[in-house]
Amino acid sequence: MWLAVHYAEIALKGRNRPRFERLLSRNLERALQTFGRVRIRSLYGRLLVELGDGVPFEAVRERLERVFGVAYFGRVTVCEPAPEPIAKVAETLVSARGARTFGVRARRADKQHPFTSQELASEVGAHVVQATGARVNLTDPELWVEIHVLSRQALVFHERCHGPGGLPVGSGGRAVALLSGGIDSPVASHLITKRGCQLDFVHFHSSPYTGAASIEKARRVVALLARYQGTSHLHLVPFGTLQQTLARETPADPRIVLYRRFMLRIAEVVAGSAGALALVTGESLGQVSSQTLANLDTISRVAALPVLRPLIGMDKVEIIERARRIETYDISIEPDEDCCSYLMPSQPATWARPEELEEIESTLDVKGLVESAVAGIEVERVEPDP
Repeated sequence: MWLAVHYAEIALKGRNRPRFERLLSRNLERALQTFGRVRIRSLYGRLLVELGDGVPFEAVRERLERVFGVAYFGRVTVCEPAPEPIAKVAETLVSARGARTFGVRARRADKQHPFTSQELASEVGAHVVQATGARVNLTDPELWVEIHVLSRQALVFHERCHGPGGLPVGSGGRAVALLSGGIDSPVASHLITKRGCQLDFVHFHSSPYTGAASIEKARRVVALLARYQGTSHLHLVPFGTLQQTLARETPADPRIVLYRRFMLRIAEVVAGSAGALALVTGESLGQVSSQTLANLDTISRVAALPVLRPLIGMDKVEIIERARRIETYDISIEPDEDCCSYLMPSQPATWARPEELEEIESTLDVKGLVESAVAGIEVERVEPDP
């Protein structure tokens, strides 16, 4: 089986384009390796992928729809770059599909051929009409015959399938995503992965003071997100003891903001060990009390690394729609006792000032609390969900 894989943004990368192509090729090989030997080569702004015979295309399609950097792809027949052999392939394709109407789209990547794209499309169309009796319809045909003519071969598409777009995973560096048991953080993680970042995941839990359901949810969500980036690492942080200390020694109202500040400090330690350059959260402006602009500012001030918030301007309906699309929604809405619900104050502060939080933290052993939580981290290797 031959596949043509096209990209979009990578074409704009100038001298860096070969690096992006190599990363995309690596990710394609990883996604398709279960089907046997994979051969990939670059051809005029596209990648030509060779798989063994008998591989089910639907299974291949499912994998390629999760490879960021792919704009579109399809099965192709490879033939000589001349009108007659191309027309024969088009005739076979139209006959096999039983199409009563068809259209032809032709594109020359190599302009040195002695025919224009329009001339080729007309000649191929005329041949198919005569050979099959099918009619040409350029508005809404049952089948589009898409032809890409390169210097030494032509590619005739059997179908065109949409890819997920974005940039190849690994091209944007590494980041650490703070993964809760809710709907938002998996969507935020997915969006950052789409921009080329490889993610490590950090999940804060209050076990054994609460149940372990949130841990199991985190594992399942990471397995779904790993479909897009391969084997992933989940860092499980025991947060309950630290929460008890804060509940005992600090005022109730700003407690949620305190929790978040400690989470960023701990996540930065994980980022340092993972070689990550940023933190990722699922916060959306104004969605809950801890996500007012003032609180987000107060929380972010403890972080030396950039804090990326890809959902910041999205509303809940948009976030839920994306969560359904990446299949994390059903897991996220399962009931659990996540760390944010443990020792929750009755009236969380919506306007916590940095100076106020710094004064409260001056009475705590911040370094010791962070080190104690970090010492209890368990790291799990999570394989992609099939």
